[in-house]
Amino acid sequence: MKLRNKLFIQHTITIIMLLAAMYVVVNYTLSKSMIERDTQTLGQYYDLHRIEALKIVNDKKISIEQLFSGTYAPLIASHLAANSNFQVQLFDPEGTIIGDSGNKEDLMKRSDIDAALAGQTATVITEGENSKILIYASPFLYEGKIVGGFRYLLDLNKHEETLSAMRTWFIAVALGCLLVALLASYSFSFFIMQPLHALQQALKLVTVGDFSRKITVRSQDEVRELADDFNQMSEALQEHIELLHYEQSKQKKFYDNVTHELKTPLTSIIGFSDLIDKMERIDDIRTCNVYIRKESTRLLQMVEELLQSSLKGDEAWRVQVERADLAAILTDSLRILEPTLHKSAITTAVHVEPCEVYMDPKRTQQVLFNVIENAIKHSECTQLNVRLEQQEYQCLVRITDNGKGMGEDEASTLFLPSGRKAERPVSAHSHGLGLLLCKQLMELQGGDITVHSREGSGTEVILSFQMEPVHAQSLLQN
Repeated sequence: MKLRNKLFIQHTITIIMLLAAMYVVVNYTLSKSMIERDTQTLGQYYDLHRIEALKIVNDKKISIEQLFSGTYAPLIASHLAANSNFQVQLFDPEGTIIGDSGNKEDLMKRSDIDAALAGQTATVITEGENSKILIYASPFLYEGKIVGGFRYLLDLNKHEETLSAMRTWFIAVALGCLLVALLASYSFSFFIMQPLHALQQALKLVTVGDFSRKITVRSQDEVRELADDFNQMSEALQEHIELLHYEQSKQKKFYDNVTHELKTPLTSIIGFSDLIDKMERIDDIRTCNVYIRKESTRLLQMVEELLQSSLKGDEAWRVQVERADLAAILTDSLRILEPTLHKSAITTAVHVEPCEVYMDPKRTQQVLFNVIENAIKHSECTQLNVRLEQQEYQCLVRITDNGKGMGEDEASTLFLPSGRKAERPVSAHSHGLGLLLCKQLMELQGGDITVHSREGSGTEVILSFQMEPVHAQSLLQN
């Protein structure tokens, strides 16, 4: 059963019980007040009748004994009952009714007479056939002695009719109040349940990871506090989940970049190892062995750097700018990639001149490897021209291939994060990380990278390095 129905049933039962209690109390109070009022009225009539009877005795019209005798008592009772709505009876000291203005003597009990002859005023309610009678009996004292008594019988049927009419009106009014109260209760329960229903719907959205729903409650009560607490919880959960996603994405990018960069020295090591099997001259074998050792050392340094970053919780590429000869680094990089170029049947034309710039040698070589490997894997070229030239305050490395090139739309997205690029298949040879990483590393060194390409006309990549000291950042955060 829903909470709204439970509240409605609870309010209904409570209201019905309250109305029933009010009905009992009101009915009892009205009945009691009417009896008390009639008893008081009959007492007042007794005082008037006693005065009138004493006046008759004092005027010497009849004696006190004659007043309570069978000769005069019926006349006195009829006289006293004239112009009244009750029956009058007179009884003697023996308790015998000697005068009666009506005919209800045989229906009445006599306990009230006994109480009156004992000196007490008695009130009794008794029921006869289709009637309910209020009996009021009081002793008549004369010269300090009880000589008889007056007894009044009031028919309560009219009172019952009045009470019945009042009960009917009370029930009608109570039913109207019950209807209004139930409508108000239903509206109130709906008002209470509306924010709780909204909270329930919002919780369902939270279970599927949607924290956008906010609960608005205008009342100043516990429901408002509950809604505010839920909104705060939802915002906190959303912030924590976004932070977890950010950290997860940052770690993934970092490790993707690292694994991408580990491929280059491994490829060179494998390439030079293959060349050793085909060489006969000891000098050529030693040269290959030098580059194998060099690339192995570089690979070991990258792994150690990764371990240090993991221990420090600092997932970043570190850049240390210094003044170095760009020509030597370019020549050495091409020599390391020579087995890969030879295996892909790509010839190279190199034109370099000495040029000292401010850079990080390791990161610069990392950029050169990425750019040349992209040309080997994706351009389908057969010729690769590499030129190093010096301009006013910078040195430019131009790497040009005669491959298939690319359109403007594809070229404009080369340096965008993978999440902002149009979906394309990721092969085992390409993870979409190289050029974005190259651009970030170049900018950290104070340089830049640009790409010019036309479909069917090859591609040119230009790396620019500063010849003057630059204030570069030391970390590349993911």
